[in-house]
Amino acid sequence: MDSRERTLRALDFEEPDRVPIDLWLSRGMKQKLLAERGMTFEALLDAYDVDLRYIEGPTYIGPPLRTFDDGTDEDIWGVRRTSVTVPVGGGAETYKEVAHSPLAEAESAEAIHDYAGWPSPDWFDYSPIERQCTALLEQGRAVVFMGDRLNRLAQLKPAMYLRGVEQIFIDMALDPALARAVFAEIRRFYCAYAERIFEAANGKLDLLLTGDDFGAQAGPLVSPPMWLDFLADGFAEY
Repeated sequence: MDSRERTLRALDFEEPDRVPIDLWLSRGMKQKLLAERGMTFEALLDAYDVDLRYIEGPTYIGPPLRTFDDGTDEDIWGVRRTSVTVPVGGGAETYKEVAHSPLAEAESAEAIHDYAGWPSPDWFDYSPIERQCTALLEQGRAVVFMGDRLNRLAQLKPAMYLRGVEQIFIDMALDPALARAVFAEIRRFYCAYAERIFEAANGKLDLLLTGDDFGAQAGPLVSPPMWLDFLADGFAEY
């Protein structure tokens, strides 16, 4: 049984020969592990017979993403981030922290829809996708696309980036029309983006992962009724 059959059988609630293996690593841990093993990342995946393999996906060809004098850089949504490095177990990890939420000052649903910074699915070249999928299928692997950590199919997480973590929750409670406008624009982009990815893959992509944030250490970020009200339909649409 190869990786693809193993993974698809598990997803169909059928028992495979073993549990499919996936591997996620932080950037710092990945660098440390590869240095200790003296191998490439692909060789590491093969050595541990990791079943789920991720394609790079489409190439960004849109407007240049700006870097500012204060060291912050801009993503496709117009969100600006700064790099933060923290010591971790004899080494260090670097992550991106939001420094500017472009919709933080918006006061109406109309202002949300009128925002000039909404991304377009036309900003990406999807032509490499089928080739990327084919290369993994030829190895018998399950083919997955997830995207970058800061750009993958989601609703609440990009809304928190765009509006501010606290503010989007306030919106959901006190200004639901504004919150729905934010979620609608996010869905508009990701639905078109995902459709283009599947079209380009030509039937060769096994999994497209979403990646949102719904929970904190003490419980869910929003109540189940609020999740159903604001977010359930969007994920059904995805």
